[in-house]
Amino acid sequence: MGRYFVESSMNNGKEVFWITDAETLKLEPVSSRYLKHKMNEHLSPNTVRSTAMALSYYLSFLNEKELTIQKVFDMPYAEQFEHFSDYLGWLKNGRHCNKVKLPKNNTCNTYLSAVFRFFQFVGLDEKTGGDLKVLTEKEASYINDVGVRFKRMVMHFNGYLPQNEHKSREMDSDSLSILLDSCACLRDRLILMLLAETGMRIGELLGVNYVKDIDYERQAIKVRFREGNTNKARAKNAEYRNAYFSRNTLEMIQGYLAENAELLSQTEYLFITLHGKSAGEAMSVDAVYSMLRILKKNTGIETTPHMIRHYFANERRKAGWDILEISTALGHRSIRTTEVYLNVSDEELETAAEKYYEENSSLYDIRKLL
Repeated sequence: MGRYFVESSMNNGKEVFWITDAETLKLEPVSSRYLKHKMNEHLSPNTVRSTAMALSYYLSFLNEKELTIQKVFDMPYAEQFEHFSDYLGWLKNGRHCNKVKLPKNNTCNTYLSAVFRFFQFVGLDEKTGGDLKVLTEKEASYINDVGVRFKRMVMHFNGYLPQNEHKSREMDSDSLSILLDSCACLRDRLILMLLAETGMRIGELLGVNYVKDIDYERQAIKVRFREGNTNKARAKNAEYRNAYFSRNTLEMIQGYLAENAELLSQTEYLFITLHGKSAGEAMSVDAVYSMLRILKKNTGIETTPHMIRHYFANERRKAGWDILEISTALGHRSIRTTEVYLNVSDEELETAAEKYYEENSSLYDIRKLL
């Protein structure tokens, strides 16, 4: 274990992160101030936690090398380049953790990217600092989850490790049907159905308030940004949008609410724990993954909420949805400017959703699932 480690606590319903020096047990001020800045940007707790871990690794590396942030700023180009290359090697060899399995190149590069963003913050925010000589500005082209290509200027480091080939895991309708048939209760079926029909992130779905967020007449869920959910679920990017579901799923929601009326009367969260000491409490992300592990054991089919999100996107493309409609429905931030320019309305999304469910009603056989 390195000299620096990450700590967190809940403050007014928000998870707050900081980095502690293991020798002095004092808060490391500059990196902790940066983490506070990231939290103020309304990034998800998981994103801030990942950034905190990356910074704790780098600070431990600096400690081993008897260096400081300012000394790195002051290095000439060649020395600075070697320093960050050495850090990648340090990560790749697992020096940052006690895990037997070594990190992939992409993971090491991601950690270093987080460090570079931290340096840029220090250079702008601190009285001392400077510029990283090893970063060069270049135009990068990206393809997001639904196939939209866009460009932007980024600061690039030529010493990143070679990218690992990305092999995406996909879900198909047959596998989804098997999983739905194998669910132990109506709640679990409803979770899978809403993920598949709306493309919502799992944090967004677990934060749904069945009293305020669901428009039962229009068959829509208002995705709202909340930071104070008791199960730490939240929408990403402080965004708001509508997600539409089928008439069959509306009937499933109504059946679920009636079946669990007593427990649900104690809360406004749609998804709750049904048994045990925590019965009636808002369901956590860990509980969803536990449910998916049980389904995998029973069916041999592995899935994640994000795989079902990809399923949503691919199925809508096959059904003829415009890519912008899909991107808007998914709540992607990367082409927000395009969304504003084209002004895709809720009415257009609602019409596209109704058309899809009419053409694919056989997949959602409510009589079989209830």
